[in-house]
Amino acid sequence: MRRKILMGILAIALPIGTVAAVQTTASAKTGPPDGAVHCTAAGTVTFQSPGLSKNGTVSATLKTSVTTASSSFGGCGGTAPLSVNISSKNTKCKGPNNPAGTPCEAKHTYTYDSEASFATTGTSSILKSLKKLSFTVEGRLYSTKSTAAAAITCSDVTSPPAGDPTEVGFKITGTVKGPKNDKGQTTTLIACLGTDHGPGTSGSFFDDLGSGIGTIVGASIDGNDSTLSIS
Repeated sequence: MRRKILMGILAIALPIGTVAAVQTTASAKTGPPDGAVHCTAAGTVTFQSPGLSKNGTVSATLKTSVTTASSSFGGCGGTAPLSVNISSKNTKCKGPNNPAGTPCEAKHTYTYDSEASFATTGTSSILKSLKKLSFTVEGRLYSTKSTAAAAITCSDVTSPPAGDPTEVGFKITGTVKGPKNDKGQTTTLIACLGTDHGPGTSGSFFDDLGSGIGTIVGASIDGNDSTLSIS
């Protein structure tokens, strides 16, 4: 009622064109959503020192291990690099070889970055650590909330790592929270780990993970099959 009275007063005091402008401004809404975005993604992943290995590493003090990942986006213009940390809770040792299959030797120490722990806790650590993401593509700053993370298999037939096209991948799905006109859109980030490096590695992350040979210090996010899409 108060609003109607105020608009009535304005109608008497202002020219018709001005009143129309006031009404339009008062009822203006967020503009239409931006078009779909599809980018390539390429970067690096570095594991907690000394790296992934068959049995992992023991530490007297390290309760959490951190994997760092950075990526740049291509083919979509107006981008900025994305850098994140993925934290994983380390396993507490209860005694020699306890839990079984670990390099544990004494109580009150911690083991981390075994090939088995990467396989079983990788997706949960990613989802927990990357619950909220911010990145810039197409000249727009997006803020998103991650809703799911899954392990997938990728294939790079263009430049197969160490001759093997099969790659370990992760698919992270989320929802856009900003900008407002894109709120509710779906984001899908696919990161495929291609080549790797470290003592005793072959150059293929897929081949080395689970082989029980070597220590994987880091891996590449393969730009041939890693992508970011928003729609």
